[in-house]
Amino acid sequence: MSVENVAKMQRGIVDRISELPEFILHTILSMLGTKEACRASVLSKRWFAAWSSIPVLDFRPQYIKEFEPRRYDDDMVKRFVGFIDKIMERYITRKYRITELYLMLPEVDGKIESLVDKWITFAVQNQIQKLEIWIISETKYRLPEILFSAKSLKVLAGIGIMLPFYETMGLVSLEYLILSMETVDDDMLQRIVSSCPLVELDITYKNCLNKISLPWMKEVNGGIKSCGSGMMQSSLKASQLQKLKFVCRGDLSKELPWPCNMNVVALKNLRKLELRFVPITDDVISKLSHGLVVLESLVIWKCFMLKCINISSNSLKQLRITDNSGLEKATIDAPKLLEFLCSCEVDTSLSLIQALDHCDAQFYPLCPSLVRAFWFINLKKFLTKANVFKSLEIKRLTFPGIVIEEDQLRNVGTGAPYKLRELKLLNPAKNSLVAFLNGLFWCCHPDVLSMSTDLQAAKLILSILQEKAECCEDPLKSVEVESMECPRLLSHSSVVETRLRLSW
Repeated sequence: MSVENVAKMQRGIVDRISELPEFILHTILSMLGTKEACRASVLSKRWFAAWSSIPVLDFRPQYIKEFEPRRYDDDMVKRFVGFIDKIMERYITRKYRITELYLMLPEVDGKIESLVDKWITFAVQNQIQKLEIWIISETKYRLPEILFSAKSLKVLAGIGIMLPFYETMGLVSLEYLILSMETVDDDMLQRIVSSCPLVELDITYKNCLNKISLPWMKEVNGGIKSCGSGMMQSSLKASQLQKLKFVCRGDLSKELPWPCNMNVVALKNLRKLELRFVPITDDVISKLSHGLVVLESLVIWKCFMLKCINISSNSLKQLRITDNSGLEKATIDAPKLLEFLCSCEVDTSLSLIQALDHCDAQFYPLCPSLVRAFWFINLKKFLTKANVFKSLEIKRLTFPGIVIEEDQLRNVGTGAPYKLRELKLLNPAKNSLVAFLNGLFWCCHPDVLSMSTDLQAAKLILSILQEKAECCEDPLKSVEVESMECPRLLSHSSVVETRLRLSW
């Protein structure tokens, strides 16, 4: 301990935080933005020393809107770029290590490009592991070729960036790549999947389609109206690829006049597949689940074309079908399924033919704006028919309106309430709580009720339950508070996490 701190100890004012090892101070500072970490450096000489060598640099404006078009000027850009360059110059001069670099720029020109090249070159030479770059303007930034020799790089993500045309790739450690298909072609994608055996691709289509033809695209009715050229089946070989995330952003997913197809042979070793906003049909989903013989994880999220899907797989362990409005029926045969998450309308027909007995099955029903008695009736029928769900989560910012007349549920003969391991409520409003709880407990009897609410709502729900309100069928016998925590105690919008044990 320093002489200075010995003196402080005698006065009872020792700064124990500043005595922490440097790597812990780095961890604390890494959780802040670069500007906030800079401000924290004035706390003491120790904090300043830690800040000046922190390996995680985050140069993203606190509010992205500051850099929206027509909301920034040349002086703002000049000051921001100058701030970044001043810090990077210190790192370059003192040869500090950079493991993560986050960079957001409103625009790029020749001068800014040369500076960014310099920053990335230094980061590559100092074992960078994660690089994320966002260019907000329409002008694209081409990454320097030295990036392809970054043997330590694990994550590369970018918007408004272009990869260099470089024959040899040395990204042997790359695990996650996020790209927009506006800035990459078939040849580049082929070299990525061939040279990076560990990579997980996150592919985004937006606005432009005529620069690439992935292995699941096919020509339909002579071409694509949005770009005026046909999209033929690609010869791309992606047999080494094990993880793929494919996203159609913006209005593109609803404007395509043709569905996506996928070449199962080209993706034969795929173990993880995530589809978001993709215009994909029921038949393709069926072919994928049956043809990808090593597929372990499948996520289908907001794919609007799906109506009636059949999923049959002997390898699938995780399946998530979420927010696919319009889905009328789903039949699932997956004998090795360990995790199943479903978010759909309560009148969707769901059949789970096979799954492991200890499969963790969760249901997130889509709540209408006005809940009537028939919604609870359909929810109960859905749970009883599926007979696989262990937890149910009502995920809305507020409870919808409740319109249930007295005895509407009591006189419906749909059998005993569904036995449930856990019922989760997210941010319930205080209006209509009694009616909503009565409706839910008529549908199911959970062993545990967990809630994320404000403190007042948590107390109100506990009071309702402790009064043993009539729940249409069997009354609630007892309520035990297992835990009540407030992770963000100092926040103005503190959320209380409550867990109640119910006995019926």
